[in-house]
Amino acid sequence: MTVLYFSSTGNNLYVAKKIGGAKYSIPALVEKGQYEFKDDCIGIVFPIYGLCVPPFIEEFIKNLRVECGYFFAIATYGFFPGAVCGQLMQICSKNGRTFDYINRLKMAENCITFSDMAKQKGDSAKQQKDLEKILLDIVAKKTFVRKDSFLGKIMTSHHLEDYEFPTGEGVTGKIKINKNCCGCGTCTKVCPMKNIKLVHSNPSFEKNCISCGACLQNCPANALHHEMEKSSARYRNPHVQLCELMYR
Repeated sequence: MTVLYFSSTGNNLYVAKKIGGAKYSIPALVEKGQYEFKDDCIGIVFPIYGLCVPPFIEEFIKNLRVECGYFFAIATYGFFPGAVCGQLMQICSKNGRTFDYINRLKMAENCITFSDMAKQKGDSAKQQKDLEKILLDIVAKKTFVRKDSFLGKIMTSHHLEDYEFPTGEGVTGKIKINKNCCGCGTCTKVCPMKNIKLVHSNPSFEKNCISCGACLQNCPANALHHEMEKSSARYRNPHVQLCELMYR
């Protein structure tokens, strides 16, 4: 089993760990230029952004060359999944492999401009039940594609026309750094795009942000704040440690 994942607050890493097998962080693979995998079973676990498959995940899938008997994808979300399952059906790897199994999983919401992180528990009974069902499906190598709702199709279609999380300035234009910043560099280590550097011990943002929020959520001093955040509370999956989310 090989699981390729992207995770900024630990939700998707937690799912990858529950699935088992060899786990590889997608940003680290992209940095290395590693796109070829061969295994009996290969899966991708990633978050839904703006009711869509994030462009960097779509690009990664299209660059993959996978040789496997079973190819699956799990998309996690916090509020509404849109029509990501149908979108994934249209994406195949570089060597033409399409997914045998596509499902979605509702987890804790980690968008700080949408929800108060203090209210995100990360382990609902329904989440655990749904995850266990997905795990059983994967073990059984079930062929399945989750159906999208009519509303989801309409909303994802609209969001694709004007995607709200393009790579660029992202959230960095609305981030304020307060006096709690001690120049520890954690933000530079959790940023999957290596978009943050320390300049005179202060975080400096470049123009390669994908709005994942890893820097905001994982600052140990709670020094980074979005001007539209619902509260100063922060979230990380309770089963994942900060060191597991560092790319450097």
